Order: sequence, then structure tokens, then C-alpha cells
Amino acid sequence: MREARTSRTHPLQIAEVSVGPGHGRIGITFCPGKHDPVASTGAWARDLDADLDTIAGWGARLVLSLVEEAELVALKVPGLGAGVRARGMVWRHLPIRDYSVPDDFFERQWTTTGPEIRTILRQDGDVLVHCKGGLGRAGMIAARLLAELGVAPPEAIRAVRRARPGAIETPAQLALVRRTLLADDRVLDLAALERTGGRLGSNPGGIYRDAEGRRFYVKELESPAHARNERIAAALYRLAGAPTLTYRPTVDPCHVATEFVTLEKAHAAQFTVEERRAAQHWLGVHAWTANWDAAGFDGDNQGVAGGRVLTLDVGGALEFRACGDPKGRAFGAEVAELDRLRDDPDNSHAVRLFGDIAPAALAEAVRVVTGLPDEAIRGTIEGLGGSARLVEKMIARKADLAARLA
Repeated sequence: MREARTSRTHPLQIAEVSVGPGHGRIGITFCPGKHDPVASTGAWARDLDADLDTIAGWGARLVLSLVEEAELVALKVPGLGAGVRARGMVWRHLPIRDYSVPDDFFERQWTTTGPEIRTILRQDGDVLVHCKGGLGRAGMIAARLLAELGVAPPEAIRAVRRARPGAIETPAQLALVRRTLLADDRVLDLAALERTGGRLGSNPGGIYRDAEGRRFYVKELESPAHARNERIAAALYRLAGAPTLTYRPTVDPCHVATEFVTLEKAHAAQFTVEERRAAQHWLGVHAWTANWDAAGFDGDNQGVAGGRVLTLDVGGALEFRACGDPKGRAFGAEVAELDRLRDDPDNSHAVRLFGDIAPAALAEAVRVVTGLPDEAIRGTIEGLGGSARLVEKMIARKADLAARLA
């Protein structure tokens, strides 16, 4: 019987592809440090530290792991993420089932992680992508990144397969790359937009139109920290699947821009019974993010667009009030909002919307949050410049919700 291959007998090999001049490299490889006694190509008993040292020496700023949590355990590398971070690299964990393609939860995370990775590559930084064997999932996402950055999908597939023969293993994975479009990562500059309407909320702002006729609502907030706070809140809503407006990056760090939508209903009082139930489904997300203004001062923070109930503004979530004042100690590790949004007499519109939620529906709304992986929460917050303190607080608040459900 052949001895298992190790990091010493078979040093980690990283296949490289590049978008082009001025861009960084995408590295493709198998799972660092993996132990797999029954691998079809022969047994592996690798050294995680040695492999991660190789990746750090290669120059990776970010490592994207596509293996599932159970695979990390089976391959005996549960400490992979900690090892990546210990070497000064960013770790993002977006699992995809083996031989499969991204699911809805992956795509929700990709709205934050995708732009983060593309920004690194545009800044001439290097990113490493791996799955278990370094072929199917890793090849697919590497080719997807190339296509999102402007490489034609057929050429993206060829480039990845030249670097890593056998990559992109299934017809479904190939189909995903072939239908990938150029990512719209354009940053909005107010100076290049035409103002067509006035402010719609408590903060200064207005409706703007670009040269292509697309409309945006742009708020002008007091500080970059306040604006970043709202962008993080919106990303956490997306992570949980809670419908809200589509946020766009801006040149001015004090601006917050959303794609303008025409509302069919602009007030919770107009909701049907079914629409009220749809709004109640996201109570756990509102409470978790401490969105005291979930219903709005006048019930006007919930609306319907395209037949879907959505939250129109998340500026009152997390660390700041909508007006820009910090919440301070009022935003802690305990989620008192789960009760207050249902019974606080000073928040009457929230009470009208959420007060009669059924116990089973309340439990389901809480499970929307408690089912989120800690690493997905971390990646969402860190990917938008949020602090480690906020990461730990949101994980603690998730745990508090779980305890309330028990």
C-alpha cells in the first residue's frame, strides 16, 4: 500500500489566472492541509501550517474556501480559517456542495464578498480560491470572477482550464460561468448625476438620474461611520434574505445610495393580511439588527414594490439612530427589540404591524437569524469595513435570540 502524500513529498501547487494588466492573480488549489485516506488519486496527509505558509508566501490577500463545514471536519482542517487569519490574510467561507453550483444563500453572501474580491483584484492584489480537490467548485468560481471582471465567459473557461486542467467539472458549473455577466461595480458620483427630486426622509437627500436614465435616491449623512453602518445593516438584511432596497457604492463616504423604485404601497396600513404576515416574517431580522424604525415613524418604512413587501430604509439599525446619533449602550448583546417592536407604546406603528404575530410565526422569524453561520455574519460585516467588535456583538445577539427561542 502506498504511503499517504504529504506537504513535504508534494508541496502545494497553486495554479494562477489573471484578468490582465493592472490586476492581481486568482490562485486555484485544493484544500490546504487536507487528510483524505481514500482520495481517488491517492491518500493525502498534508500539513495545514505548511500549506498556509505556502499560500501566504504566494501573496494571497484573501482566501476563499468553498468546502462545506462537514468537509472541513472530514479533511481534518477545522482550524483552516483561524490559520489563514493568523497569517494576516482575510478568510471568506462560502460553501458550495461538491459537484454543485452556488445556492441562494451563497448568492446572498456574494453580494458583499464578490465586490470585496473584485476590488482586491482590481487593486493588483492576489486571491486564492480552493475547494476539496481544486477542480470543480474552485475552477467554476475562478472563471466566474474572470467573467465578472470583463473576460468573455468562453475565454474565462479556457484560461482556468489552461492553468488547471480538468477544472470546472460538471455541465451545471459550465453553464453558470457561461451565463455570468460583467459585474456592475460602478461607484456613483453625485457630481455626475442630475438631481430630479427632493428629500424623502429625515436626512438631507434627493432623487438623482444618471446618463442612462437610471434613478437613485441618495442620502447625505453626517459621517462616514453612519453611512457605513447603514450599508452593513442592508447587507445583513440581504444575508438573511429580508427584502430591502438595492444599495450602490458611492464616491463620497458620507453618501448612501439606493436604486429608486416605484412603490405600489407606501404604508403598512395599506397592507393586506397576507402582506402583513410577509412583513412579520422578518421581525427576527429587525430585532437582531436593532432596527427601531422597522415600521417607520408613521408606518412608512414598509412598502410593496413588484408585489413584494420590503423594508425601505435601514438607517436606524445597528449602532446609529436614523438621525445619526449613536445608540451607545442601548445597542448591546441582548435583543430586547424582539419584545419592544411588539409592545412598546412609544412605537405604535411597530406594535400595529408586529404585535399580533403568532407564536409559531415568531419562532420562525427568529430562526431566520439563528440559522445564519457565524462566518457568514463575519464576512458580511468585515467585507464592508465593519469592526471586529460589531462582528462579535452581532454573533452574541444571534445567540441571545436562540436562547429566547429555547
